[in-house]
Amino acid sequence: MKSKRIYEIESFIKKNKTASIDELKDTFNVSVNTIRRDINLLVDMNVVKKVYGGIEVIEDEYKAVDYQKRNVENYQSKKHIGQLAAAHIETNDIIYIDTGTTTIHVLDYVDKKLSFTIITNSLDIMNKASQFENVTLFIIGEKYKPRTRSFIGIDTNILLNKFNINKCFMAATGVNIPNGLSNSEMEENLIKQLITKKARETYVLADNSKIGHSTLLTYCNLSDVDKIITNKVLPQEIQQFCDENDIKVLY
Repeated sequence: MKSKRIYEIESFIKKNKTASIDELKDTFNVSVNTIRRDINLLVDMNVVKKVYGGIEVIEDEYKAVDYQKRNVENYQSKKHIGQLAAAHIETNDIIYIDTGTTTIHVLDYVDKKLSFTIITNSLDIMNKASQFENVTLFIIGEKYKPRTRSFIGIDTNILLNKFNINKCFMAATGVNIPNGLSNSEMEENLIKQLITKKARETYVLADNSKIGHSTLLTYCNLSDVDKIITNKVLPQEIQQFCDENDIKVLY
């Protein structure tokens, strides 16, 4: 399966930093032509760059920043956004809460006796959900990723396709008009795509530092968002787009 191999090559090169074409060909048991096509795709995605005889990983501003560092940035604003989002969780809802340093605050403001269903791949959301008396919790992802404190896995879509999700509360490292909601982690991008396609309502939780910016991978068009929950008034161009596309903005 091509998509699976691409993920595996990305993981391999991130771990080893560099790799030769022959090494990749032998490791993944494919032809030279196939590995060259895979490399070109990863180059186009800005994951790797070509060097003599092979490739090396790109370390730049697009790569995910360490979770603990991100967690302290704009902390009060993120708590405020989490509180606004929590008001939209209702009895018997089936919701998805994304991994992230803003979405982590949502459950802090939800009644612990409320009866609803949570689907998540976030370790922090799992831990918080376990304190609720009447919550049904579903965990997706087979492999734990310490840097983002999340679970990932290419077979996740098999499980996700079974769920009827009312609302999804999504994180994003960039929110703008041309590229919609974006993030920097390829493994998580697929999960985010599946969730936003399945959910009846999509809420994006993003502080003002994310608004107007874009990162490596788009997972949802801005026109497909139902609500933007942020901490400041949006730039005029984005607010006008929201008005024209019936996107409600809360701050």
